[in-house]
Amino acid sequence: MRKIKRFLGVAAVLLGATVMGSGTAMAETTGGCSIPKPLGDLVEGAVSPSACAFITKQTEFGAMRSDTPEAREARVRLYGTIFAADGTLAESGSAAPIQGRANIENNLRTLLGAFPTFRFTPVKIVVNGDAVFYEAANEAVIHGRMVRYPAVYRVVLEDGEVTQGRRYHDRTEWFRPIENDGLRELFAGIGDNCPRPGPAFTGPGLTAPVTDPACHLAYLGRLSGAMTDVRLAPDQAAAKFQEYRGTVRAKGRTIDFGMVVGTGSGVLRYYFDTLPLSYDDAEMAALFTELITGAAPPAP
Repeated sequence: MRKIKRFLGVAAVLLGATVMGSGTAMAETTGGCSIPKPLGDLVEGAVSPSACAFITKQTEFGAMRSDTPEAREARVRLYGTIFAADGTLAESGSAAPIQGRANIENNLRTLLGAFPTFRFTPVKIVVNGDAVFYEAANEAVIHGRMVRYPAVYRVVLEDGEVTQGRRYHDRTEWFRPIENDGLRELFAGIGDNCPRPGPAFTGPGLTAPVTDPACHLAYLGRLSGAMTDVRLAPDQAAAKFQEYRGTVRAKGRTIDFGMVVGTGSGVLRYYFDTLPLSYDDAEMAALFTELITGAAPPAP
């Protein structure tokens, strides 16, 4: 019960910020930075040349095609230039971060081999000094089926390069076309009967925002129940985003874990990975083996 109250306390504070602070703060550019025109009003905060370089490359990377080996390799090379030579990249719930540009490129090369149609478009980008939160709408054809899921990419920059990158999204969505009805759903049924009005929230496992406070309590309770020895603390923050990072114990092992809570537009949004909360390491390895070795070709 203590864990549930801890999550509810965080949610209550941020939910108040959502309701009271939904205005838009326009981006201010410095040092001759020019934000790509298609981003329009999506960027907020003081955008340094370093942040501008990341936003430009990240947006270009998200739109690139990778359905041929040559295009895929060009995309991998561009992604590599986003990171410092000794930069790191971590999932929201995963093993140790990937260390170094070369290993990060290899990780992406493997993923794009599994679903070369992967793309994303920016939803909201918020800059706070050297930290940038890049919220995106992701999509990919996996085993012949289109999969769409939200994500937040949180980076720390130095001299225009990412020294620390983290991806906050639910990798469970990748396996929906593979597992079909056998996929373990941490939040199964949570949003099925939520008639009461209240502040809206959404997160992994939900297909649309939910407004019922009782369902919000049930959602956080289900999340809390999947973990023990929770050691999460606030990390980076930028206007409408707050990151929490640390370790939790789930499925018999202690894992690095994190979540981002987003506010704005009248909706509280949770970003985290349910995969390591529902599957142990051996089970996850088996899922990834099937994903990578049994990939379907891109849809026409």
